[in-house]
Amino acid sequence: MKSILFSLNSLAAVLLIFAYISPYVDPSITGFFSIFGLFYPIILFVNILFIFLWLIIKAEKALLSFLLIAIGYAPLIKYFGFNSETENCSGISVISYNIGKTRIDFSRKDADKYIEQFRKFLKTENPDIICLQEKTKWHLDIYNDLFSEYNVYPNNELGTSICSKYPIVNGGNIPFESIAHNASWADVNIGSDTMRFYSIHLSSNRITRTTEKMLDNPDLSNTAIWGDLKFIFSRYNKHAQLRSLQLDTLLMHASKSPHPVVISGDFNDVPQSYIYNQICARYNDAFTERGFELAKTFISVVPGLR
Repeated sequence: MKSILFSLNSLAAVLLIFAYISPYVDPSITGFFSIFGLFYPIILFVNILFIFLWLIIKAEKALLSFLLIAIGYAPLIKYFGFNSETENCSGISVISYNIGKTRIDFSRKDADKYIEQFRKFLKTENPDIICLQEKTKWHLDIYNDLFSEYNVYPNNELGTSICSKYPIVNGGNIPFESIAHNASWADVNIGSDTMRFYSIHLSSNRITRTTEKMLDNPDLSNTAIWGDLKFIFSRYNKHAQLRSLQLDTLLMHASKSPHPVVISGDFNDVPQSYIYNQICARYNDAFTERGFELAKTFISVVPGLR
């Protein structure tokens, strides 16, 4: 029994190593490791369970997972912020918001309720800069009203936009493979300084429903679940490769900016991914700098999706 448990523990340890490797391997070269980065929190949790199990059965066996977690602790701070909450910070406030769901909310019979909720959110947060993703053609008049106090670039267009209380002096688009996935940029005058803001929307995985269905009934004896797993792995790898190519285009553009750069948006990926790692290697990550507690920016069972 102990030998079987240790074999399973060893397998979990190998998967954790693969998850550690994931951020350093371009999925456009091989997508093998990227899926382990996606499920890093789950793999980590399984290894923690083995530690507690071995502490009860045979303590020295707990060293395998314990040492691996201790050596590879760095990814933890990408998922869980350990910074203290600060108040009255000087500077500008920036919000990134994928408003794709408003296509549904603003089409309901009680749409006025959702519009008012959104308006209250904007009033409460009072951001200086808003980077929008997934603007749709259905409600441009509502968006124009909601963001009437802001300079908007590009205005009355679909996809991504930057809204600013400060003057926008220049701007442009970086097209990707579809109108739904693109990047916009705007140079904003803030006092005597100019900053370039990017609002980006990288390729969507489109695996949420399948993942939720699978986790609702995680019966490995059910042959259908293996088909779901294959679908998830295939779709995630495909779109991870697309995001890698999109990111290359974005980073090349940003590297030529004459001004300090702020990149925000819907990355459709997790912190333990190649995409996230490449951006953080060049720019400061707002979450690791100021984040507090566990955070994700997408309502999904996929842990840490941002």
